[in-house]
Amino acid sequence: MSRIRRHKATKTISHVEKKKGLSKSAILTIIIGGVMLLSTFGIIFSGYNSSTESVKYNGHTLKRTNAGWVTKINGQQVIFGYSPTELQNMNISKDAAEKLFNAKVLYITFNPNAKYVEKFELARFEMGQNLATIFNVYAMPGVTIQNSTYKQPVVTCENATMAVPVIYLAEANETKARVSGDCVILESDEYTIIALKDKILYAMLDMQDKEQV
Repeated sequence: MSRIRRHKATKTISHVEKKKGLSKSAILTIIIGGVMLLSTFGIIFSGYNSSTESVKYNGHTLKRTNAGWVTKINGQQVIFGYSPTELQNMNISKDAAEKLFNAKVLYITFNPNAKYVEKFELARFEMGQNLATIFNVYAMPGVTIQNSTYKQPVVTCENATMAVPVIYLAEANETKARVSGDCVILESDEYTIIALKDKILYAMLDMQDKEQV
């Protein structure tokens, strides 16, 4: 009988130890899970805070998102790569904004053989969209020389007229906007072309807002 009792006692102790072992494992799992959950919430709230950063510009509220600085103009969503605050030290020719502001139809052209052509293509696309949404300007694409990749008309500053001006996105070491006749030349490198495009649009938006006052 004593052997049987000892055997049962040993089994009971072993079972209790196993239960204790499982309990520790469960607690550890809960702790790790809790840490992971808190980390996830931290990432979510961190992203939420950055997405709610905003600036005001002439009555328009721009909010930072993963896509860029977003606002609503004429009831439609408009996205900028940079906020007006980030571009306040970038100076451009006032004539450039005025030339585009008065247009209803225009061309946006660039050199298809530019070293960073994809950057200029993106700038042209975004500028065309914003011109249409904000100012109701129809922007047509062009290239400065014939190219097998871009099946678009050859358009240079020589084709610019008062009725149909031309925006020439030119690859250059300096960043500036200047006017040559009825052609607005935006000179920049691959790093500043989006910023220069936004700066021109903000200048035009400023003119529009002042007219509406």
